[in-house]
Amino acid sequence: MSLLSSNLIQIFKNIVEWTNANPGFLTVIIFLITLFLGWVTGIFKSLIRRPKFELLLCPGPTFCCTFDTGEKFENHPTHRTAIALYLTVRNIGKAPSSLRSVRVGYHNYTPKHRFLWYWLDNTPALRDFGHTVGENLRMFPFLLQQSVLLPREVPTYLREGEQATGVVYFEQEEAWGGFKPIVQNGWVKIKVSMRDVFGQKYMKTFRISSVSIDRARKYNPEFGNFLKLVRTKELEDWDN
Repeated sequence: MSLLSSNLIQIFKNIVEWTNANPGFLTVIIFLITLFLGWVTGIFKSLIRRPKFELLLCPGPTFCCTFDTGEKFENHPTHRTAIALYLTVRNIGKAPSSLRSVRVGYHNYTPKHRFLWYWLDNTPALRDFGHTVGENLRMFPFLLQQSVLLPREVPTYLREGEQATGVVYFEQEEAWGGFKPIVQNGWVKIKVSMRDVFGQKYMKTFRISSVSIDRARKYNPEFGNFLKLVRTKELEDWDN
């Protein structure tokens, strides 16, 4: 047996003898180890028990529309872009949470945003989205606002395994030139960004169809006009 091995064995024996002679110290060590393991386990559980939202698009009022306004800005014809998404949000995580906000981004023809995302915030819609199927009218609930005609709100507090589906509407300020979505073969690439009440961000990229204003207004006759309605105080006439 080497001298180093003998020294290690003697040191170990001394530690065992000292520990046996001082049981209080051993109790403290066990307590600290237990406390540390509990702290690590708590962090691990908190990392596991977190909400996680999955974003999906459903058939219905999911499309993008850019249309001429008939106005001009410094001799440039102006246009307006509006986007409707019939969005499903699923909580596939291990803890509940609530939806807070939804944004949509797209690439436009300007050099700055051709490869970056140009973002639009959710715009309140003053009229429900619907679609005639035969002689029946199918109504679509909103996701983040109260519907005008439907009697109940879509739940935005989602427990584990729950989901919510509703329309989210976005309307851009009047613009001109290349400030409009890039359309390729009738499709527009968008990115949906959603936050929950804890600030956690969830993002997903989709392709949605680009439609004419006439087709868009089959789902909502005021599609593309909501900002104008609010700013010209036509909302008061609407309520009356």
